[in-house]
Amino acid sequence: MINTKDLCFIICLAVLHFVVTITVGQIARMITGIPGTSYLFTIIHAIITSFSLLIYEGRRWRFFIQISLFTILITPTPIGGIPFDILSKTNMVINAFVIDLILNSVYPVFKKTDRILWWGVLVSVTFWLLNPFFGIIIKNILLFPPDYIARFINVVFLLFPVIIAEAAIGGWMGYKIFKRLKVDLNLPAFKT
Repeated sequence: MINTKDLCFIICLAVLHFVVTITVGQIARMITGIPGTSYLFTIIHAIITSFSLLIYEGRRWRFFIQISLFTILITPTPIGGIPFDILSKTNMVINAFVIDLILNSVYPVFKKTDRILWWGVLVSVTFWLLNPFFGIIIKNILLFPPDYIARFINVVFLLFPVIIAEAAIGGWMGYKIFKRLKVDLNLPAFKT
């Protein structure tokens, strides 16, 4: 059962992710018009992803709901697909489902061995590596033009090292923000 505190986190983090995506995350795509160039700013998204998963502390379906809400928020925009077409943006929802199902299952192992930092980096890198691949699959199923898909694949493969590096750094930064809030604010939500 999702309590009020988690619901507040879900909504606030989904809206924060939306605002960051609208203001910063799509700059490269808007300037160049090349699909996939928004992965140049993976670090910003990775910070939010890592922080979100750390704040939920392995509790299931919070991250999935957060990304589903984020997907609904970006539906009227050209972010991640065709405006007003939620099906073209479902790659993030599918990815969040997989991450929530698999990586939240191993959270207790990382927590028990006091390696939450490594878990935060792992989930961030995994999420942002799987996201373009689910995007390619969804765009193929929805019969996007082949030249669009080819450009997207080329850009993603060129940016593959950048995605990995920025996702790892973003995961580390998300962990640092999580620890800072946990120690400085000493909120009941952060009690472990």
